[in-house]
Amino acid sequence: MSINPDRSYFDRITEDDIFEAEQVFFACIFSDNSLLADCGLEPEDFGTDIHQTAFREAMVLYHGGQIVDAVSLKPCLPRLFKVKDDQGRNVHVELTPAEYLGKLLVLGTRPDIRASYEAKLQIIKSAAMGRRIAHEGHLMAALGDEGHTLLTLGDEIEHLEHRLKELRNRFRETTAIASPGASYLSMFEASARRDGVIGVPIALPEIAKVLSEPVFEAGNLYGLLSSSGEGKSSLTMQLIYHAVKEGHPVLFLSYDQSAAQCVRQMIAQVHEISVRQQREPSRLMTDYERDKCVLFATWINDQPFDIIRCQREGVDRLVTYARRFIKKRANGKTAFIVIDHIGKVKPRDPKLSADRISGEVTVELKALADETQASVLILNQRNSFGTRRDNPRPIAADLYGGEGAKADYDAILYLYRAEKYKAERVATAATGSDWKKINSVFVGDLEGIAEVGSVKCRFGDPTLKETLEFEAEFTRYRSMKPRRAQEEMF
Repeated sequence: MSINPDRSYFDRITEDDIFEAEQVFFACIFSDNSLLADCGLEPEDFGTDIHQTAFREAMVLYHGGQIVDAVSLKPCLPRLFKVKDDQGRNVHVELTPAEYLGKLLVLGTRPDIRASYEAKLQIIKSAAMGRRIAHEGHLMAALGDEGHTLLTLGDEIEHLEHRLKELRNRFRETTAIASPGASYLSMFEASARRDGVIGVPIALPEIAKVLSEPVFEAGNLYGLLSSSGEGKSSLTMQLIYHAVKEGHPVLFLSYDQSAAQCVRQMIAQVHEISVRQQREPSRLMTDYERDKCVLFATWINDQPFDIIRCQREGVDRLVTYARRFIKKRANGKTAFIVIDHIGKVKPRDPKLSADRISGEVTVELKALADETQASVLILNQRNSFGTRRDNPRPIAADLYGGEGAKADYDAILYLYRAEKYKAERVATAATGSDWKKINSVFVGDLEGIAEVGSVKCRFGDPTLKETLEFEAEFTRYRSMKPRRAQEEMF
């Protein structure tokens, strides 16, 4: 067996180098099993069947709390196999598992071999990445020879980019990872150059206050929790419009509203031309109002704003849509990706529980936000259990997937209109006890009043609550502070 730790690793890597590096790897883990914890390798990353088998069984032993050494691995290997001789010549000699593993065990006691571990690990990773890249190249060449439509080829390129990015991230050297202090200073300097935190401006100051954040920060995942009929879509349109008006690229992945419906609602909010009027423009609108609608539609057509009407897309497809959009619309400002809503995203396995489905979606969208430095907002429809409580004010358990579903979010905003719940309970009240509960929970004038708060915020007070006024005619929320000019509100 040939081991030469003094050789330069900057030369072209040969098969002998790779085999030698794999031998050094096993020699080192025999003397220090803890190296298996963060080596970042998988069985397929090894170039020979014997080492793939050895690594696979080593990981099983390690995770089972057992010692990984020549003795414990011996039963896992074939009775005889061939390797080069001790001088590295192309003469293969047959060895038993005991003979081969015993030599590696002795090798691992040498200080020079242990000192070369990191360099040898990088050789293994480089070789594995090269094999994967070559494999992807063969796949793409075969795809090109077969002939496909532009749509199919576009999808395959997206899949290729995703696979290569995962490969790069898995084999990224630790030396490329910035230190915590350097990461902070980089963000601090970037924020100072832009006079504040980098992200998407928030339409209403009350929302910024309860989230304890001046913007929807770049790289963060946010949630909006509300039940049907409380105006979740209306608030979403206000957030989207404000971001578009400030020049930020915005992608709305909508399972509920069409592009025309979204624009119609924005016009109602911005120009106070109700949806009812817009449905009958010739009868209910003036020439001036019709011109306003046409000008708005023309203006928004020229903005970095796309709406994709979704049907049965899973999270992988949503991520693909988002990546394409960011590539196409990037303009130097933080992109805003909005998904409506998490419960309609097609799960990988529909038999999974809601918390597992939610976790699979949020972990992918959090990774998307971090990778692209976009702000991502996911709408959550409240589960029915929370709406049946005597006090239906939202809590984390009302999320799609329950309390545990909030783990991947950086912050979660809730929207609550007590007026809606009081009306439902009044309609079905039958006893004095029912009325007592209603009068104790729903106090004061609730008409047109909405509450916003947070069920999760990383760096602020989660008990903060703010009130907004809901104007039903124009389906919009307004601050209850002294009103400013209309153009300042949006």
